[in-house]
Amino acid sequence: MNQQVTEKPYILAVDDEQLNIELLRFILERNDFDYKGTSNDDYFFELLEEKLPDLILLDIIMPRIEGFELCEKLKSFAQYKDIPVIFLTGKVNVKDKVKGFEVGGVDYVTKPFNEQELIARIQTHIELRRAKNQIERQAENLKQSNALKDRMFSIIGHDLRSPLSAAKLKMDFIMRGIIDPKADDFVDGTVFELLKTMDEALNLLQNLLGWAKSESDQIQVIPENLDLRDIVDQTFRLLKLGSEHKKITLENTISEGTFVHADLNTTKTVLRNLLSNAIKFTPFDGKILVNAQLGEENIIIEVQDNGQGIPPEDISKILNPNEHFSKLGTDKEPGTGLGLVLCQNFVRKSGGTLKIKSIVGEGSTFYFDLPLGINIMA
Repeated sequence: MNQQVTEKPYILAVDDEQLNIELLRFILERNDFDYKGTSNDDYFFELLEEKLPDLILLDIIMPRIEGFELCEKLKSFAQYKDIPVIFLTGKVNVKDKVKGFEVGGVDYVTKPFNEQELIARIQTHIELRRAKNQIERQAENLKQSNALKDRMFSIIGHDLRSPLSAAKLKMDFIMRGIIDPKADDFVDGTVFELLKTMDEALNLLQNLLGWAKSESDQIQVIPENLDLRDIVDQTFRLLKLGSEHKKITLENTISEGTFVHADLNTTKTVLRNLLSNAIKFTPFDGKILVNAQLGEENIIIEVQDNGQGIPPEDISKILNPNEHFSKLGTDKEPGTGLGLVLCQNFVRKSGGTLKIKSIVGEGSTFYFDLPLGINIMA
């Protein structure tokens, strides 16, 4: 259980004697602890639901339920099992000590309380618990970092190497004279293929770096007022090579003066990936439309194509960040599936959601929402 460290540790006590409850209050609050105490075991669980304590002081001898039994009940709940429990008792023998540790207790304090001993034992177990939580967080972060590294190496080793190897092979052919630079189809054929291959490698590298930063929480999102139509036009120009090669018409129907309040870099990355994906799965002579629907507090951006469409069972795979899903485009364009994972991450960081509507054989619409901006020209 990862609990945020507060300035004052919070102690919850259960004791059937009101005098002990008040004595504990006096001692703990004087030593700068937050404290609540009760003699009712039912109310004890209500207090647990209100706020998780850093430590529980639990009396062994109580009229309705024995402290050992209450501790066992407490430890049966996953959300409470890691809270350290110190038993309070008038006297303790070896048999009771063993039973207390068996049911999940961490220590004993005898009555009447010695203030210095009580505080020392409480502080020791709170520090141990916080140290344990920190180690668990570090272990989880390390596990995530290793998983991120493994996936990056996999993509670099396979998907990034392929276009770079293809480009190197073509350049070797040119250097050896196997491909003639003076041939009529050299520019429209070889040079175009080289440019296309390098665009694929660059796009993959940009997505890979963006995804790695997003997964490790290194992306800084700085919302600002953005002209949405202008950003779409910029993205069209960036992807001109691929769209013109397939003779795909790109149409921006977003009205002038449409503004969103979002981060510039992440918004550009989402649009670049969605449009690149649409070009990939739209056939020659197809059409891609970018539109925006105005809501009360947000704008829904739609990237619509008349491509091959997506089967329903594949949509869930595409939207699953833990599943590596990719398919070849209509012109055998390769892909990693990383772009749409990155889009989901970036849209989520902006407070929106990425969704897909598709009909096989008719086309797909990818749409996401961003906060509404202010038209400064109005």
